[in-house]
Amino acid sequence: MDKFLTYVGGLIGGYALIKVPVEEITALSGLNTILDVVGSLAVIVFGGTLVVRGVLSLLGK
Repeated sequence: MDKFLTYVGGLIGGYALIKVPVEEITALSGLNTILDVVGSLAVIVFGGTLVVRGVLSLLGK
């Protein structure tokens, strides 16, 4: 169960990185594309991991 919560936390964190508001007037405006890429990769990796672990759990392995 601990791994499940870790994977869900990573998935939520990736989604939060995608949705973080970065204003154009701040110094962090250049990081907008980097945050989107890192967030997208996190969602893909942790989402895929949840799917694989779920299938393995259904198969009993």
